[in-house]
Formats: sequence, C-alpha cells, structure tokens
Amino acid sequence: MKTGLKRIVVLMTIIMTLAAIPVLSQVITAPVQKGGLWGYIDRNGQWIINSQFTTAWGFSEGLAPAELNKLWGYIDGKGNWVVKPQYKRAEGFSEGLCRVITTDDKFGKWIYLDKTGKQAFAAHFDNCMDFSNGRAAARQGKMWGYIDNSGKFIIEGKYEHAETFSDGVARVKLDKVYGFIDPSGKWVLQTDFENIRDMKEGAFPYKGKNGWGFADKQGKVIVSDKLDHAQSIAEGMGRARNKGLWGFYDNTGKLVIQFSFDDCMDFSEGLAAVKKAKLWGFIDKSGNMVVSPQFDEVDSFSQGLAAVKSGSLWGYIDKSGKMAIPLQFDNAIGFSAE
Repeated sequence: MKTGLKRIVVLMTIIMTLAAIPVLSQVITAPVQKGGLWGYIDRNGQWIINSQFTTAWGFSEGLAPAELNKLWGYIDGKGNWVVKPQYKRAEGFSEGLCRVITTDDKFGKWIYLDKTGKQAFAAHFDNCMDFSNGRAAARQGKMWGYIDNSGKFIIEGKYEHAETFSDGVARVKLDKVYGFIDPSGKWVLQTDFENIRDMKEGAFPYKGKNGWGFADKQGKVIVSDKLDHAQSIAEGMGRARNKGLWGFYDNTGKLVIQFSFDDCMDFSEGLAAVKKAKLWGFIDKSGNMVVSPQFDEVDSFSQGLAAVKSGSLWGYIDKSGKMAIPLQFDNAIGFSAE
C-alpha cells in the first residue's frame, strides 16, 4: 500500500510540474509598410521585425515570402533569411511546399521548394498552384494536370483549365465542359454551365445563359441565373451582385442579406466588409451594421483584427470598431499565425 501511495504521489507531482510549464503560443503577426519598407508587427502594434523589405507577405507554416532588391526569398519569425532572395516571385507554403519563379530564363519557370529552400523535385512548370489534398494543379505546355508531392503527374495534363482542390474536389474544364473531379481524377460532377467557381461548403456559383446563380454539390440549381456576379461560399454565405448592388445568399440558396451594398467582401470571423457611399464598414450574418461605413479601404478580419485605411494611413480595428492599433502605416495586411 505504501509503495502504491508513493507512486501516486510521484505521478501527481509530475502532472503538476508539467501543468506549470508554459505552453508556447503561436506568434501572430501582420505585414505593414512604413517609410516605404515592409516589416511585421504583433497584435499590440509592436514591431516584431523592423521594416526592411521591399515587399512582404503573411506567414504560412512558419515562413513568409519577402522581397529585397527585386528578388524574393523566405524569412523566419525573427526576420532571418531561411531562403535568400533569388527568385522572381514567391508564394506561401502549403502542405510543406511552396512555389517560386526562377531567374534561369527570360520568362522564368515555376518550381517547388521545401522549407530548407531545397528544390523539392526536378520538374519545372509553365504555371502551377498550391498543394491541397496532396495534389497541385500544374501545366507544362498548354494543358493542366495534377502532380503529387514528388512532382509526378498523378492526373494527366489534359484540362484546358484547372484549380486548387477545395471541399475535396477541384474545378476543371475539359473539352469545353466545366465540372469537378476528385483527387484520383474521376469526375464527381459534369455540368452544362457556361462557367463555374470553386465548390465551397456544398455549393458553387455557376454562369448560365442569363447570368450567374448558385448550384448545390449535385449540380442542382438553388439560385437561378439572374445575377450579375456571384462568388464562392465563405462561412456559409456567398456574396452576389444583382442590378449593381451586392447581397448574400446562404449555401441553401436563400437570400439572407438583401442587395443593398455598392461592394462587399467575403465573411471572415463572422463579419463581412461592405461599402456604402464610397466608405467601408462591417456587417454580421444577420445584415446588422456592426461597424458603420467610415473607412476608405479595409481588409477582412483575421485573428480578431481588420486592417483599415482612413485618409493616407492604415491601422487596425477590433470587432467592435474600436481602433486597436492607431493609423500610422503606409500600407497594412491582415494578421496570421506563424
């Protein structure tokens, strides 16, 4: 009994000790421009990486693309170059790989890198996209196919158009027919629409003879082709324009926010940016104006804050509309976790 009790005491001590060790949280930063150069700030507006780059984008999978003297590379969370500037263009990481344009020839070719900056595989592409579902759309020549993370074409290059996988399917065009395929290349849905956008949350926008509408994942029309424009669903809401004004449908085809805005953005973190009388504000999913139109430019909410511009300067507001980081930057982009 004494031995058993001793073991319990030792175990409890270990558990309490582990619980007392602080958990390292993700560092949340945003790229901002000041004095003509870009750096990174935290959610308190403090500089994490001083402004020193010609251009800089948000972090993904621990690294961020940054430009210096017209060449792109990748930095870590401290601003150190992990991949030195040497590319014409650089995109963010997805599933452990990123795509860049080389300087090897006049027009440049796309290749993929791993997180050490090493070329992931030998293949070069005329164009390519981010990885999703273990596949990336790529083309060598005019036709698109899909490669795996070894650079091998798993789905042959036969499509006139191809997009990144979302909702487990990818939007493609083959012999003038638009539809969706699965990661093996098998048709999930072939349509007779004139054009389609990405499948998101079980629905997608389509273009018919009279305009744009929405269809469900089986291809059944849920909003007729009466719209000027329609975008893919985000957070259960798809934005659409009718007779010059924007509103929102849900993914069942119900018009939940009336056509009343001059412009709008997708919902993000429960709010959507909307424009009325040349100024931007934010609404909730009931269409209530949470932040009144007052800004010249805005970005969507990310990590609880949204970049906003008033006059010539940018800052950040919280979801109540309160200025969380004062207007002071030449330009600003949304927050992301490293």
